Amino acid sequence: MSDKSEEHKGAHGGVRKGAGRKTRYEKTIVIRVPEQYKNAIKALIQHIDECEKVDHHYSPVVSKPIFTRSLQGKPQQITFTVSSVKST
Repeated sequence: MSDKSEEHKGAHGGVRKGAGRKTRYEKTIVIRVPEQYKNAIKALIQHIDECEKVDHHYSPVVSKPIFTRSLQGKPQQITFTVSSVKST
């Protein structure tokens, strides 16, 4: 009976190629940002994703304002603008 449990034990846990949550991006990194900026960073990424088809046929796209506070506690309003860049 102990032989079967040892055989089965090796199939669980550990690192396996292809395991884990898949990302919709090619490559990702982990960075540390102040917690109070978390929503602003998420909004930036969402805005960039929503504007991925913006090219020279489109006018610049401005995000909805995001309200946050600076590290010193001062209120701030942030907007993001995506526009096309001419190729050289």
